[in-house]
Amino acid sequence: MNRRVLALTAAVYALVVPATAQQGPPGWIQAEGFYHAVTDDFGDWKGVALRAVVPSGRSNIWYGDLMALEAFNDRGVYASAGNRHFFGPNWFTFASVGAGSGDFYLPDLRADAAVGHAWLEKKNLVTILGATYVNSKDIYEDFALLGSIAAYFPGVTAEVGLRINWSWPDAVQSERVWGAVTVGHERRRLVVFRGGGGSEGYQLTGTEQTRQRFHSYEGSASWREWLGGHGGLLAGIEVYDNPFYTRTGVTLGFFRHW
Repeated sequence: MNRRVLALTAAVYALVVPATAQQGPPGWIQAEGFYHAVTDDFGDWKGVALRAVVPSGRSNIWYGDLMALEAFNDRGVYASAGNRHFFGPNWFTFASVGAGSGDFYLPDLRADAAVGHAWLEKKNLVTILGATYVNSKDIYEDFALLGSIAAYFPGVTAEVGLRINWSWPDAVQSERVWGAVTVGHERRRLVVFRGGGGSEGYQLTGTEQTRQRFHSYEGSASWREWLGGHGGLLAGIEVYDNPFYTRTGVTLGFFRHW
């Protein structure tokens, strides 16, 4: 079951920043709200989120997410915390844990761990291997392995990844691939285009029948605009489609660096 919890984007951000970011990484805080229209009477998504990134010395970056949302007519709050630790200029690790309330959509427990390595003289090629465990509020559990590679060029970043997931009961295997391109520069403007697709094992929607063993596809674009040197606005759009419904959403927010 591929749980698409919006609050976890901070963890993704933690994994795509190049290893050279340990050279004085900035701290920032971000507040946002989102609304997603869902077809076929599955219930629209809506919510707010607060995210923070706090450097600690030159070897650690701490991440925190807090989100309140309604999805598939289920309301809950999700919180997570994570750490990225640098072992010199080439190696780093990332670990996070989160949990949510509500009836069924948000997990009782999600844990992520990954290790990354920066390659080449400029450390601008980064590979990551990781794992995820999710324990839902009913009988479903998930374990996933993931891998990604990112190349950083002046003004452009390209990244591709693969995720293999096993869902219980029955150890249903599913696979998903994704890619992203980021254009722009920090402290000025960043535009991110992202797309992905593949299979899903289970998906809890609050209906009598659990959706299982199907294919889905998604695409998104986000814009982060600095207004002055220390903060700015963000906006994003996203489309997700599977055989049962289509979800289309928008996110708006603001952020502040220090």
